[in-house]
Amino acid sequence: MAQVGAREKTGHDMAKALRWETEEESKIHEQFQSYLKLIQSPTDAYQLSTANRLYLQQSYVILEEFKNKIITWYLAEPISADFVSNAENERVQINDWVAGQTNNKILDLLAPGVLDSLTRMVLVNAIYFKGQWNKKFKESDTRSLPFKLYPGQTKNVPMMIMTSEFSYTDDPDLKVTAVEIPYKGKELGMVILLPDEDTSLESVVNNLTREKLKTIFDGLAYPGSKVKLTLPKFEMTSSLDLKSLLSSLGMEVAFNVNCADFSGMTGGKDLYISAAVHKAFIQVNEEGTEAAAATAVVMMMRCAVPQPPPITIDRPFLFLIRDIRANNILFLGQVTDPSP
Repeated sequence: MAQVGAREKTGHDMAKALRWETEEESKIHEQFQSYLKLIQSPTDAYQLSTANRLYLQQSYVILEEFKNKIITWYLAEPISADFVSNAENERVQINDWVAGQTNNKILDLLAPGVLDSLTRMVLVNAIYFKGQWNKKFKESDTRSLPFKLYPGQTKNVPMMIMTSEFSYTDDPDLKVTAVEIPYKGKELGMVILLPDEDTSLESVVNNLTREKLKTIFDGLAYPGSKVKLTLPKFEMTSSLDLKSLLSSLGMEVAFNVNCADFSGMTGGKDLYISAAVHKAFIQVNEEGTEAAAATAVVMMMRCAVPQPPPITIDRPFLFLIRDIRANNILFLGQVTDPSP
């Protein structure tokens, strides 16, 4: 959402970091609009919801064009706030809203001190997912089995086991086996990327590209075949300071109090990004998956019978939850130790 109001080098750098073609920015924002509407479509198969809010300092004037684009493209709800007089109260209110949107899985998104009297705008996104596997794992089949933390060290963790039909594919270039576990309704699925025995998770992460993911997704489009799948139960939370991460991707100007250009928001160059934070949660068990994430961007003013092949997820792996309909990734993460 912040990119909508970025201009000149700030806007170009943000588009580049997001791997967008600058000349296609409007088209990309419109695609977000279409996908957000798709997510909001009611279904009995699973819970999937997302919400965006624009918390704006009362009496602070922004361009109607920017406000309308945020509402139209991102279905964002503008909320009047008083950061000048009571930034701490507004922080609590934002955190409470995020908690409510994520079934209390994302708490305290904004830490004390992140907002102050110079805060003029906070852009917030929250997403929540809860889905049952299309075919559940039997709890009685779950057993304690070794998981390879790294070469030479293993740790026993609860492993779920099921023999069933799954779509899977091998990618010799990336050196991974990919297997997809569909959720009820088969519109969403969890894709596991398991590195080959002689390949590190770090190598896979460093070489993973959009093009290679597309190749993997194409391979998963074929009908599944019988597999003996062994998958660890896991639960994890993560907190990221996006400021350092995005700066390393070339977005330093957006965080620079002297150089940032968000004149597409206000008509002037009085704003910069003072903080960008992200929190995520995921729990995977025999029933299915519960996942949530939230992001906040703070804008501040200057100042015999053939045996089924085994796929045993017993070493660090990548996971992603994708919407099969649109090939969009909703959640992405890595597991190096699945124990609580």
